[in-house]
Amino acid sequence: MIEVQQSRSLPDNRIAPRHASRLEGTRLWTSQFLSREEKHALEDSVLPAKSVRAGTDLVREGERADSLFIVADGWACRYTTTREGGRQLPTLLVPGDIGNLDSLLFDRLDYGVRTLTDTMIVTLPRDRALALAAQYPGIARTFTWLALVENATLGKWALSLGRRSAKERLAHLLCELSVRLDVEDGNESSFAFPLTQEQVADALGLTSVHVNRTMQQLRTDGVVATENRRMVIPNVAQLRHIGGFDPRYLHIDQSSQIKLA
Repeated sequence: MIEVQQSRSLPDNRIAPRHASRLEGTRLWTSQFLSREEKHALEDSVLPAKSVRAGTDLVREGERADSLFIVADGWACRYTTTREGGRQLPTLLVPGDIGNLDSLLFDRLDYGVRTLTDTMIVTLPRDRALALAAQYPGIARTFTWLALVENATLGKWALSLGRRSAKERLAHLLCELSVRLDVEDGNESSFAFPLTQEQVADALGLTSVHVNRTMQQLRTDGVVATENRRMVIPNVAQLRHIGGFDPRYLHIDQSSQIKLA
């Protein structure tokens, strides 16, 4: 495993943290289950953000991780491999996501976590996270909530791999990223899209050639456009229809409706 703390710092003009607070804007910080005291407890427990270059393994498949890796800026992924070297990306990690929530209770991970772009990572030591969960019910609920949402999301990805066409898979993925990145403005959306065709292929269970053809088809149909490594969706509703996308499985707003005991 490559320790984040040992990664080389990037030049100031390469990447910068999105938020002044180390956790502000992350899935932990925005949890509606947390009291102000619990947020401060989390903030006091995380380590300073570190810059990590693209293509760095934060933890390798089958290894132990003694910290939770939180993506403050940049993109990362979880990956699994076959004995023959085939790779699948079961999760794409965008700013705010926790890369390895399983490490709270599992000694070894069944996947690896790797940066896809130059990334800013905040780490929360596992022992501190477990102590906080034992002491603060809001933090324990937040960890549980995030795990359940991850499970719901994995179910939709499995449905895509098993039952959706290539066009539907790609449309569904783009719609999901649009919602998770919180970039939709009415019926339009635009966001940075740094993924290569190979990385998209590994996420969708397709070949790079098939991804290229499918993306061209969506562009020809006028439902997406790509400009300087940005994804533009001029008609979100149309793309959702193509992908059979319903954002409710992401439970973006539901946590704010749950009252704490």
